[in-house]
Amino acid sequence: MTEARICYISPLSIHTYRWVEAFTQKNYEITLITDSRTWVAPRIHFIPVYVLPPLTKRTLLKRLLPNMLTITRLLQKIKPDIVNLHVQHYYSPTIILNKLPFILTSWGIEVLTLPDTNIFLKTLAKIAATKAHTIIADAKCLKEIWVQTGVPESKIKVVPFGVDMHLFNPKIDGSIVRDELKIKEDDIVIISNRAFYNNQYNIECLVNAIPLILERHPNVKFILKGAGPLETYLKSLVKKLDVSQHVRFVGLVPYNEMAQYLKASDIYVSTCFVDSTSVSLLEAMACGLPPVVTDIPGNTEWITNGRNGLLYPPKDFAALAEKIVQLIENPTQRKLYGQRCNKIIKQKATWEKSVAEVEKIYKACLEL
Repeated sequence: MTEARICYISPLSIHTYRWVEAFTQKNYEITLITDSRTWVAPRIHFIPVYVLPPLTKRTLLKRLLPNMLTITRLLQKIKPDIVNLHVQHYYSPTIILNKLPFILTSWGIEVLTLPDTNIFLKTLAKIAATKAHTIIADAKCLKEIWVQTGVPESKIKVVPFGVDMHLFNPKIDGSIVRDELKIKEDDIVIISNRAFYNNQYNIECLVNAIPLILERHPNVKFILKGAGPLETYLKSLVKKLDVSQHVRFVGLVPYNEMAQYLKASDIYVSTCFVDSTSVSLLEAMACGLPPVVTDIPGNTEWITNGRNGLLYPPKDFAALAEKIVQLIENPTQRKLYGQRCNKIIKQKATWEKSVAEVEKIYKACLEL
């Protein structure tokens, strides 16, 4: 027997895939509506997916209303018990007009940049927050921002997008990846797996740190996983700095292979200066990698400087280089930080825990 009908309105991403797969397996009837046309994860082949024309800054005003009308028709056809609106709060008026209970799930950037966004989108976000049954935030810092906009604290639940410990754990073998990338046994490997889509991820900071690291430790290699508009620029910067022999651009990596790249590495780095709870960070922690990450609220909820990782000021590539060198020169510290990170994920951020928390929210919404 089907538990309930849930319609997700969400970008196409691995996060969306994981949520719809989890609740399909729990016998919920799932439908997905999206305005995304590109996706790096496996295709969602086991549920109905409706793809709308994508919205951009240039097409927002032109396409928003037609997309809303299409969503209205789809909702009348699907007849969901709940709508789970991920990120795309600008579609909330459609759900409200159709008098459907909905849950708003925040991924981070759309809330962290809310104070600086235009008045139209800010108004739609506030409407969504006011009318939603519950807001799911993946970090405490997101919850604080929603509270500052006037949302009652009791309405917001913090649920990180947890880690599948079957895929990401210290027992994964990374030797095949090291062999494929021609990395020697005694090389130290630094990995960054954030996207090359915009300056928010600031991969340039790590690239600029590379010469400073190599001056002191020439046996270091860097794995840069990702793709996007900044890829050409980053490759040219690597060439300009004359460090190409030490850098491996690996492009997009299938999700179920990502753990092998993490376990081929010795230190995880994130240079992102605007973020909530980074799933990439949690997955690296689950694999037992010691992290060097930016000192921002989304990271400090998980990393305590000098306890289970190292923090550095965002955009300061010299400070980043120093922190990485510190871990290179202290293998015992690396091992200890990695063990503590793995323990934290087991205690606080497994995928099973996250799914159970969200299911509680769904059931509370269904009881209305």
